[in-house]
Amino acid sequence: MDYAQFLREVRENGCFVSNDEAEATVVSVLMAMAEVLPGPQLEALSSRLPPEAMVYLRRTGSEPDPLFDSHLFLGWVVSGLDATGIRDKTIGGLDLTAAYSGEEAIRRMGCVFSALKRQLEPSQQQELAAVLPEEVDAWFLNA
Repeated sequence: MDYAQFLREVRENGCFVSNDEAEATVVSVLMAMAEVLPGPQLEALSSRLPPEAMVYLRRTGSEPDPLFDSHLFLGWVVSGLDATGIRDKTIGGLDLTAAYSGEEAIRRMGCVFSALKRQLEPSQQQELAAVLPEEVDAWFLNA
């Protein structure tokens, strides 16, 4: 799968308005994963993704961050997005008075996780989930 196809899949999963919105979500999720995955799992994931995505799987430190929990993971997902509004579920537009909720961040993360899981064997999915932070593992498996 090429990068454009991967982004298209995420965009369709999440009903995102643009490729930019889908890519911002992909970038945030992959960068968060890079901070928590041990080397072998990070390398295995990198080998299954389009080459353009590998740049986002570079960790800032030499080892996984043991303090990187589900709240921080969600924060990274929201950080790359416009925090002034979310999709209004009733009319389909932007509600410019609202802030992104945890529910919306989890939904967006699930769209990326779903596309990632399609690139992995079931055993690789379980191995990856085993090293994700508590709660994030369940979101990954349920995506």
